[in-house]
Amino acid sequence: MTKQTVVAAGVLIASLAIGGCGGSDTAAVQSGVGTLVVQLTDAPFPTDSVKSVDIFVVRVEGRTEDVDDAAADQHVATETESESDGWKILATPNASIDLLALQNGVVSTVGQTTIPAASYHGFRLIIDPSKSSVTLKGGAVLTNTSSPSVTFPSASRSGIKIVLGAPVVVGADGKTTMVVDFDVGNSFVMRGNSLSQNGLLFKPVIRATVK
Repeated sequence: MTKQTVVAAGVLIASLAIGGCGGSDTAAVQSGVGTLVVQLTDAPFPTDSVKSVDIFVVRVEGRTEDVDDAAADQHVATETESESDGWKILATPNASIDLLALQNGVVSTVGQTTIPAASYHGFRLIIDPSKSSVTLKGGAVLTNTSSPSVTFPSASRSGIKIVLGAPVVVGADGKTTMVVDFDVGNSFVMRGNSLSQNGLLFKPVIRATVK
C-alpha cells in the first residue's frame, strides 16, 4: 500500500459538473466562483518502528500560473504575502495532522472555500516544520531540534510544490475533485542505518491528479 494524502476539491453551484482527469487545459472556462472542499487521507507507513507522522499543515494554496520548487517556497509567512503573489487560499487547517491515522480510504476534511473559475497550474502545501514531528513506537519524538532529529526544509514555514499531471480546471457551476498523493514512505529518508540513532531527512514527494 502507498502513502497518500488526498485533497478533494469540490467546486459546486447548482447543476453543471466539471470533472475528469484534467487531461488538457480547457480554454472555455466560464466566469464565476465555486466552493472548494479540501480533505486529507493516507495509507500505512512502511516502517514498523514509527508510531505517527505529524505534519502541521498551515495552508493549502493554488494559483493559475505554473510554479517550481523555489517559487512554492516563497512568500509563505502570511496569507497577505501569498495573495500578493497570485496564490488563492484553498484551506487553512492550521493543525497537526497525523498522516498515519488517515489510512485505508479514511479522509479528513480540512477546509473549503470559493475560488474563481479558471485553470489552475500551481498548488502548494504550506507546513510549519517547527510544529511537525515523527514519533517512534518506543516513545521518542523526532523534531527539527531533537537528537536524533527530522531534518525539515527549514525551521519556519515551508512551501512544498504539489506536482500536477495536468492543469486543474475549475468551472463555474461545476465540481472538481483533486486527489493529492503524499507519498510518506518516500518522503522520509533514513540518515545512516539506524532510525532511532540517526533520525530522518524529510524530502517531500507530493503529486496530484484530477478524478
